[in-house]
Amino acid sequence: MIEQRNVDLQGHYHSEVTRRRWMRTLTTILRHAILLVFVVFAVAPLLWAISTSFKPQAEVMTNHGLLPHEPTLTNYVYVVSQTKFGLWFGNTLTIALLTTILAIAIATLGGYAMSRYRFRGRDLYGNTLIVVQMFPGVMLAIPLFLIFTRLHLVNTRWSLLITYMTFALAFAVWMLKGYFDSIPREIEEAALIDGASELGVLCRIILPLSGPGITTVAVFAFLLAWNDFFFAYILLVTDTNYTLQMGLYTFIKQFFTQWHYLMTAAVLTTLPVLIFFFTMQRYLQRGLIAGASKG
Repeated sequence: MIEQRNVDLQGHYHSEVTRRRWMRTLTTILRHAILLVFVVFAVAPLLWAISTSFKPQAEVMTNHGLLPHEPTLTNYVYVVSQTKFGLWFGNTLTIALLTTILAIAIATLGGYAMSRYRFRGRDLYGNTLIVVQMFPGVMLAIPLFLIFTRLHLVNTRWSLLITYMTFALAFAVWMLKGYFDSIPREIEEAALIDGASELGVLCRIILPLSGPGITTVAVFAFLLAWNDFFFAYILLVTDTNYTLQMGLYTFIKQFFTQWHYLMTAAVLTTLPVLIFFFTMQRYLQRGLIAGASKG
């Protein structure tokens, strides 16, 4: 009787283990299927753009598949050699790099001051940065345009640089402040006792330890300047000052759109950003986690 009961218990145990194993397998399959749907949804526009960039004009409207029937590089040759794409690329790269460098330099000093010093107006300054992040960019379009008009900066790259700095610094200061807060003060005190200046402590100790946070700020500022269309559309007039996003807009005519050229220019605009992002992805994730959890 006891042996029969043990056999029944073992059978029940094995059936329960098998049932749980199947449930875990089905859950895993369902989770991966959902993730795959999201991946396809996210990647499909990029794949369609790449496919369209290799299609001749006549095939764009007739072939809706991803594989072109007669692939060609004519679109790339035209965009690179017959348009001002090189000039637009140079303008965008210059603005993005300057935005990144200035955001890192100013936010490092601002974030370090907010993290280490107690001064009058410190809380007001920090709250003001948060308020700036609350407002959508479209609300600031008209005030910025009026200010730049009085300063004679409309249709210049300086107007875009100042605008991007306005939005990048608020995030950058708070991100670096959170990262600086996670660094023990004892390290700085030991360096000061050894004779290092405060600026030396910042440059030689704090900044090397804050690499992931600085990388996060750099990626954010660079992508903000690289991908913006709204303010470029408002502040730029002549095509010699256009950024890449405004350059893409030139392929949209009044009565038709040059899809083959538009997608070609879009691919050329996106690929450098993808390469840059995937190169810095590991440092970006580390910086976001540290800045968010210890800010």
